[in-house]
Amino acid sequence: MVKVEIVTPKGLAFSKEVNSVNIPTSEGEIGVLENHMYLMTLLKPGLVYFDGDEKKGMAVTYGIVDVTPERVLILAEEAYEVGEIDVGKAKKEFEEAIKKLATAQTFEEIKEWEKVKEKAQALLEVVERLR
Repeated sequence: MVKVEIVTPKGLAFSKEVNSVNIPTSEGEIGVLENHMYLMTLLKPGLVYFDGDEKKGMAVTYGIVDVTPERVLILAEEAYEVGEIDVGKAKKEFEEAIKKLATAQTFEEIKEWEKVKEKAQALLEVVERLR
């Protein structure tokens, strides 16, 4: 068993011992079992799920993942139970990001709106995936 904790600025969102956890990272999805090697990587928006069951999961946004042989610590900007995702808000953020990207003039603006778009798109994909 490996202890998994998902922490956001609002506090502890998830804490439980599981057999395995799948995590969306900037390098792709990784699976972690007990006694995994040490690893630190960037968290990407998507679904963190446990014991191979996507329905037992949480949607997360950007952050950092710290893996040790006994523990997985996920520090995320946001984390949601799948049923708590505000689909209307995510659609609105996605549409706004598309419009802003069309008129963005600086690299910083483009980067900022790409991040908003990717987050909203990932949350919508999680909802669609688990319908």
